[in-house]
Amino acid sequence: MDFYEYLKNLTPLRQKQLKYAVFVNLVDKADDLTTFSKVEREKIGAEFSFMPFKVKAEQQSSDGSTKWAFELADGNIVETVLMEFKDGRNTVCVSSQVGCPSGCLFCATGQMGFMRNLSAWEIVSQVLFASRKLKVEGEKLTNVVFMGMGEPLLNWDNILPTIKELNDPDYFNLGRRHMTLSTCGPISGLKKFMEANTGVTLAISLHSPNQILREKLMPIAKVNRLPELMRSLDDYVRLTHKRVSFEYLLLGDVNDSEADAIELSKLLKDRLALVNLIVFNPIEKSNFKPSSRERVRRFQDILERNRIEVTVRVSLGDEISAACGQLAGKQ
Repeated sequence: MDFYEYLKNLTPLRQKQLKYAVFVNLVDKADDLTTFSKVEREKIGAEFSFMPFKVKAEQQSSDGSTKWAFELADGNIVETVLMEFKDGRNTVCVSSQVGCPSGCLFCATGQMGFMRNLSAWEIVSQVLFASRKLKVEGEKLTNVVFMGMGEPLLNWDNILPTIKELNDPDYFNLGRRHMTLSTCGPISGLKKFMEANTGVTLAISLHSPNQILREKLMPIAKVNRLPELMRSLDDYVRLTHKRVSFEYLLLGDVNDSEADAIELSKLLKDRLALVNLIVFNPIEKSNFKPSSRERVRRFQDILERNRIEVTVRVSLGDEISAACGQLAGKQ
């Protein structure tokens, strides 16, 4: 039974106790519910599973990342990545859908097609699973990024309660600034995101400052056109006074020229923005190639000369197909 459905069967006091055990003590089995009687523990153990999936595979990378393939109750597979950085940050990248309807050509998930949305409990459970693993190591989760499989804003009805759950100061208590939502930019979803005013960081998968090229790379851009997207983001900045992060995947000889950098600089001029440059991580059945170091450096230099704040993202997990764009639900 779904955790949130199960809570409805309990008294308010028992609801609080169970949530505290799950979200604060990170309990993952009924026998550890010390505030419940033996009879109650047995009942919970028989009626409710602390994980809505089972681990089908685990891979660890030498760079400090771990990828899990989770099999859901219906047999579908989703992947989750935990990144342990040397600076002390422990970030989990969670999936929001099985597959993805956006169809981005450079993304393994996008090439899977779309199966279904994940429930709030299926999304939250990915965070809890990673948190339990870190607890064993004497560590704590510091960040959550909705950057795994799927388009989060096309599953907003389950993403919003997930954000609220993780941010709840009485339980998991993860600060809003420690959560980032990455999206291709469906306009209807952006409007819902703005209305909710969650305070989490917004990251836009841009990948081209040119409408024609962008819609070739990202089919979703055909109906969520760049001018309309930028107007919506301008509204977002006016409303929240928060900077927008723009993710820009550098594809060799596709979108990494000096002309592309100049066009991007013009697009973002006088906007409150940060550009995250990401070198393409190879995927199966793709003719794309990563940009050379020289072209990455040149692209970055042009943005900086035009006073656009820019970073080059350090991608972890490439050796286990866990880096940006590589999640494909494979065991």
